[in-house]
Amino acid sequence: MVSAHLLVWVAALIMQSALLGRAMFAIMSLSDLENDFLNPYDLCGRLNRYVGVEYAVQGALALSLLLSGNWFTGAAHLAVLGYMVHLWAGNKVYVDATDAFRQLPEQKRQRLVQLGAHTALFMVVVYRLIETAVHTLMTPEGRALTQRLLKEAAGSTHGY
Repeated sequence: MVSAHLLVWVAALIMQSALLGRAMFAIMSLSDLENDFLNPYDLCGRLNRYVGVEYAVQGALALSLLLSGNWFTGAAHLAVLGYMVHLWAGNKVYVDATDAFRQLPEQKRQRLVQLGAHTALFMVVVYRLIETAVHTLMTPEGRALTQRLLKEAAGSTHGY
């Protein structure tokens, strides 16, 4: 059986990748607006649609890491969630189509801060995933599981 800690880190990698992709998408969309490739109404549709999902994923990620005993990484994700809640409380999360050009510099700054935080945390999550995978595979049960999986994989690729 696969370690529960390994599953937590795999789930964390998936969620962190989604958050990182969302931050990059937001910055590209804001740059498109700045360069007149996108109108403000389309920008609002792109960015405002997934705000709730972004908050839910960030909260689930922080909660899952804290509940699994990964205190430092969970606290770091909780800090990012705190920043996001601060933006939400100040009504700075949503882009208004009638005021998009005036909000552009502040929105880009906020999204760049989030991108930096998500990039740093992505590296931490990848490191911890690899570390947990190596430690899981170094146990006798892990070696037996790896041997069985590799044998099944080799058998399925050659049609045996």
